[in-house]
This record gives sequence, C-alpha cells and structure tokens, in this order.
Amino acid sequence: MKEGIKKITACLLIILMTITLTPIYKATHKVSAAQNFKIHFIDVGCADGALLQYGEGSNAKYAMIDTGAEKYNGTKDKTYAKKKDPAYEYLKKMGVKHLEFVILTHPHRDHIGGLVKILKDKTITINTIYGNSLEMTYLRSNDNVKEQTSETAKWTKFDSNTYQKVKDEIEKRNSEEDESLHVKYVIPKAGSKIYLGQAQITFYGPLENNYKYGRQVDLNVRQENKYSIVTRIVYGKNSFLMTGDAQRETIEKIIKKGYNLQAQVLKEPHHGYQDVKEKDKLIAGRTSDHKLLIDHTKANIAVISNGYKNTGEVPMKNVLTDLSKMDIYETGNRGTIVITSDGSHLYVRTEKGGNKPSVNGKIISSGKSISMPVLQSIDIVSNKKTKILPAYPGTKDAKSIYTNKNVTIKINASARSFTKINSVQYKIVKKGQSSAKLPYRYGKSVTLKNGTIAKVYVKYNTMLGEKKLKLPQIVVDTKVPTKLRLKKKKSGKKKKVTFSANYGTSGKKKTAYKLVPKGKSAKKYKWKTANGVRYDAKKYRKARLYVRFIDKAGNSKTTKMSI
Repeated sequence: MKEGIKKITACLLIILMTITLTPIYKATHKVSAAQNFKIHFIDVGCADGALLQYGEGSNAKYAMIDTGAEKYNGTKDKTYAKKKDPAYEYLKKMGVKHLEFVILTHPHRDHIGGLVKILKDKTITINTIYGNSLEMTYLRSNDNVKEQTSETAKWTKFDSNTYQKVKDEIEKRNSEEDESLHVKYVIPKAGSKIYLGQAQITFYGPLENNYKYGRQVDLNVRQENKYSIVTRIVYGKNSFLMTGDAQRETIEKIIKKGYNLQAQVLKEPHHGYQDVKEKDKLIAGRTSDHKLLIDHTKANIAVISNGYKNTGEVPMKNVLTDLSKMDIYETGNRGTIVITSDGSHLYVRTEKGGNKPSVNGKIISSGKSISMPVLQSIDIVSNKKTKILPAYPGTKDAKSIYTNKNVTIKINASARSFTKINSVQYKIVKKGQSSAKLPYRYGKSVTLKNGTIAKVYVKYNTMLGEKKLKLPQIVVDTKVPTKLRLKKKKSGKKKKVTFSANYGTSGKKKTAYKLVPKGKSAKKYKWKTANGVRYDAKKYRKARLYVRFIDKAGNSKTTKMSI
C-alpha cells in the first residue's frame, strides 16, 4: 500500500511540473447560450457536497466539489441519521456515471467521506481528483482542548481514518487493469484554472503551508480548516464562490494575493459556524469570523449547507447578521438547493419550501433609494413625491401613514443584473380583512380614496422567484372634523367648557384652544393643547373662546363662542 502511495506522489510531482500559473480571471467569461450550468448543493447534513452540471441529458458533464460524509452528518433526527452516503445516492438519482473531476477542499470527513462509496462503485468513472497534498502536514497540539497551546503545537501529518480510506480507494482504482477506472490526483496551483464545459473554475489555493497555530474552540480542527481550497466559478455573467470551511486566515491570504473574491452566490464557509469565541477578540467591527469574506464577496445569495435539525444549531446568529444583506438558502429547511445559470440569469430551485429563501435579505434604505438582495432599487412613491418604505410580510408593522388627500401609489423596481422582473402585482387589504384570502392583481399603480384604511401588499415576480413586500397601513381622510361641540359646565365660581367632535376615518389627533379677552386681538394669543378649559367667569366676562379640532390626517376646523 505504501509503495502505491509513493507512486501516486511521484506522479503528482510530474503533474505539478506541467501546471502553469495563469492570470487571475477578472473579465466576464464569454459563453454560448446553448447550455445551462448548475450547482446542486446536495443536502448531505451538516457537511458539504456539491454537484456541478454543465448541459442536459446524455451530453451533460458533471463534477463535484466535496462529497459529504459517509452518512447524513450531524442531525438530531433519527430518520435522517440513518441515511448513508447521501452524495452517492444523489449521483445515482441523477444518473451520473462519469465525473470530470472532484475537488476536495480539505481532508475532513464531512467533506471527503462520501468519496469512498463513489470510488468503490466501478460504474462511476473519475478523471481527476484535486486537493491538498496526500502527505499534508499541519501544526497540531494536544488532543485535550483545554491543554492546546501554540507552544506545544508540532508539525503533524494529517492521517485520519477517513482520509486513509480515500487514499486506499484511489490506490485500488489505479491498480485496476481497466485504465478507465484510474484517477489522477493533482495538487492544483493557486491561480490555475480548469473547465467544466464553458464554466471556468479558478483555484485560490492551496496556499503556503505557514499558518500560525491558534484559535478558540478546538484549535486542531480549526487549524485543518485553514487549508480549505477556495474556488471561484464563472459562467458567462454569473459567478459563484465555493469556500469549503475556509477560515479568516485563509481569506486574508487570498486577499493579499490579489485574487477576485466577488461573486453573486456565496457558499458560506463551515456551515454557518461562528468559528471563534468572543474571547478570541476579533478585529473591531467584525461580528463573526466570516465578516471579512462576506464584505469582499459582495454576494446577493448565500447558501449554507447545515442539514436538517443539525446538532451544531447553525447558522449562528452573528453569522446571519453578517449575511443579512443576502437572501439565505439553508439545506436545513430547504433540502437540496439547485442554482442554475444560463450565462446571464440565475434561477433557484429548492427541494422544500417552494423555492423561497430560508431568510430574506434585509431591505436597505439610503434615504434616496431602497434596495434588497435581488432588486437593485425599489420605487414605491405616493402622489409623485413621498417614498414609502416597505417591509417583509410577517414583520412588525411600521407606523401608519395618514393623509388628507386621495393617494395614488406608483409601484416600480429595477432588478439586479442576474435576474429580471417579469411582472408586478398588488392587493389592497382593508382593515379587518385577511391578507391570505385576497388575490393579487397585476399593475404598477393603485389608488386609495377617502375613507380607506388599508395595507397594500406588493409582489415582484422575478426569475429568482417572487419577492413580497407590504406597505405601512395607509389611512385616507379628506374631510374636516364634523359635529363640533363646545359644552359649558358650572364648577363653583369657575366655569368649564369641554370640546368634542366627529374626527372621521383618521381619528382624533388633538384639540387646541385660546381664550381671548374682550377687545384683544386673537392673533397675539398662542394655541394651547387640551380637551377643555376652566376659566374665571368674572375675569373673562364677554371673552371669546377659539377651539381648533385636528384629526390625524391633518384636517382641521376652528370654531368660536362667546363666554
């Protein structure tokens, strides 16, 4: 067996000598419109396994980035925990018989364990496996987490049972007489490229093996994650960043090298774990270990491979906070997630949940414009002037809007470059009505007239699915208060006048008064807010009482009486 591994290592050196460093991809990769490119984020549990697909039917080409574990990983559900080799079973379901290549981001079992079953099946052929050195060494300290220190860390060969099984199966494949079963193992050169059809994959690693030892939680495990090979996939105008379990140090090195991390779709590293504890004192302003990556990626869609009822309870809150500008899809509640590119636009299909994000990216307002992950700008304007800030259905209602004019709301938006708005719909839900029972209507304009108390729900139908919003409750009241009453009462030596009126649809905002002595100008007296007034009858003999009734829509009416 050792001789077989030595042969593989010798082959690797020859292969590496033939790999040349190519320029970093920065322009749009031109493609023909004939084929689609897909990434299937397979629900392998709290693990990673992605199937890449170029084309359809018998002419389709396939590859993988990571293969999950030997079984559905890290779930509290007994039924899911019994699922064996979920990545392999997905290949069978898809009818995949040949993989152009498999990229192993790093040698943890939840990323490579599923490859064992795939290699055992001789009906599936693989051209090349890309990964870290099969003799990878890293700094390792004590197995007891409490005793781990940088001072006791030693360079150690990575040699887990699962990694040894993978190496054994590669050796068995290469000892077969049938050369079609043989598989190359290549350590890619950072900056080099490979292709699946016309989809271009650029390697951002492996990078230099000089990571310092030290992180919180389990330092040894976090040390191994630093070796994750990050890849950027470009198909036409669309881009994806695949990250394995990349740590902050990995990303810092990639940035230092000048590689392009921007992508429309981000595969969030390490299943949404925080990766470090607060006492590790991250650089000021970061709320999770992935903040640096998230900020540089500037993605609109994030995928988290975390698995159903996962034991790690990920994604963690601070990770979600950092991802809040993106639409987030989790395998935990969406199952397998398939993102398709036609070279210009993206489409999302989920196994569960009706193709909707697990978490909607937040609506961002700069004061002048409103945007959200898949919409570049949202223009919802009332009476050609006032912008209305929308919210997601189910969120806390914003403060109601009151107006003393009939309202015409114009609904418009512009989409991000990777999607399109196919149509716009709305529905008016009046006070007391159920939103769920009312159908949407097509249109970009809606008018609310006097007496209306309603919320307007808006739906943008895009190529990435529907995006629903709700507007604050709008109250339209164009009439001034009616049935004005000033009621006098005696109260000992003083008298009292109370104020009342019918304030219409909008309701009462306030009443104000001023008491003006005989012969004085009313203009010199200020309005005082109150629901009534008590006064000395002798002092204010033959005075005038002015009362103003104001509703919430801003309508007002003034009356006066002599006292």
